[in-house]
Amino acid sequence: MKKGARMTLKYDSLGWSDTYWENIATTRWGSYITGVEKRVILRAHDLAERPTTALEVGCEGGRWSKVLFDLGWDMVCTDIDPDALEICQKRIPAAKCVLVGAKDTVLPCETGGLGLLLCIEVIPVLRCDWFIAEAFRVLRRGGLVVGVFENLLSLRGYVRHLMASAKGELDYYKIAYPSWRNKFRNQGFKMIYEEGMCWFPFSRASNSPLVPVFTQMERYLGLRRLPSLSPWIVFLARKEPSV
Repeated sequence: MKKGARMTLKYDSLGWSDTYWENIATTRWGSYITGVEKRVILRAHDLAERPTTALEVGCEGGRWSKVLFDLGWDMVCTDIDPDALEICQKRIPAAKCVLVGAKDTVLPCETGGLGLLLCIEVIPVLRCDWFIAEAFRVLRRGGLVVGVFENLLSLRGYVRHLMASAKGELDYYKIAYPSWRNKFRNQGFKMIYEEGMCWFPFSRASNSPLVPVFTQMERYLGLRRLPSLSPWIVFLARKEPSV
């Protein structure tokens, strides 16, 4: 489950439950973010030679895992919330759903066993010291990873960083993306694609009618092509052969 949010469930006429983040994804701002993330995930699928085994870290209700499963991937899904994981298992009965702990430092996969790894908006995991080495361990040669990073080296990130420090809140903008990316590359990953987003200060659940105006402005101004300065970055990387 993303960012430690509490689970809120709604049920449709078929009995399916929508989780907190799935409800957020239906807002104008949420739809914008989801659109970027989905495009990069599908790009990773297209780059893969063939669907093999994929792991989603922080799967919540499994909406991204379901997308990959429907494309032919065998899914391993992890989350720290048992209720979220139960929803994911009901949606994808064939998936291997694994309840993990917030302090775990090992991904529940064999060395070299994955073709694709997702870490979408699970910022506390992505920036952990252990994650980069673990991602390299579990991916096979040529394996792909898609992640979302929140960047201190941005106006939005710096302001939110100061606000979190002043209020004693959890800080999601603790690290500058360029420095983290250097560590990622030094481990043996090659960046295939990067796209910046979230330049304008809408809340994560915003349904403002101004969202389409500003997101179009973001695109026309070329801000998405400035990942080093973007508040959020969606990236796609490949594990390169060891030297």
